Amino acid sequence: MSEPTRLLEHFRTAFRRDPSGALRDWFRAQEELRAGGDPAVSRALAADLWELLPELSFASPEARARFFHGVAVYFGSPGPAADLSRARAAFVVALEHFASHADDGWRARALHNLATAIANLGETAVELEEAMAVFAAALEWRTSEREIARAVTLHNRGRARRRLAELDGGRAAVHLAESAADLREAIAIRERNDLKQSVLSSRQELEETLSRLESPG
Repeated sequence: MSEPTRLLEHFRTAFRRDPSGALRDWFRAQEELRAGGDPAVSRALAADLWELLPELSFASPEARARFFHGVAVYFGSPGPAADLSRARAAFVVALEHFASHADDGWRARALHNLATAIANLGETAVELEEAMAVFAAALEWRTSEREIARAVTLHNRGRARRRLAELDGGRAAVHLAESAADLREAIAIRERNDLKQSVLSSRQELEETLSRLESPG
């Protein structure tokens, strides 16, 4: 039995036994494959998991929702197995449960990650505009009272607005100005909370946005 086949068989068994525990190990395996493995194996593992989903059982509805959220984040992230349609479908499952959990932040987290997935993998201005609307929904919970989480969403939305500027050239200056505003607010929050590495990351994104504003061509 080849190593890829052995890996597939291992995770099929593990997911049927303990989906949530297996997912943590599966993520680690995918990270190792991303770092130096075969992209085809990564895609095979992802496809196999997707086929397994309907038959998995969970300890609770909460465990199922968190599992599907993790799967959605994986498929919504750039990589060899990225698949926005699968990410959307998994986010729907998670959000159906988290709709009644608005107070604990899970709904906002899922919305933030859905918006990020669309922003990363969407290919049209319409899709990026959808991401803006979903980011806005996340920010309805991630208010100034939850400012560290708010800064994460503002940072990602600032980056996404820059992509929107590329796809909607006629309004590029508007999108870039809004990107700068999001990133400046994220920087202010992160500075206030002494999050040095996060401040640096947002400053780098702001510099890129301002560079494009100054040289739109």
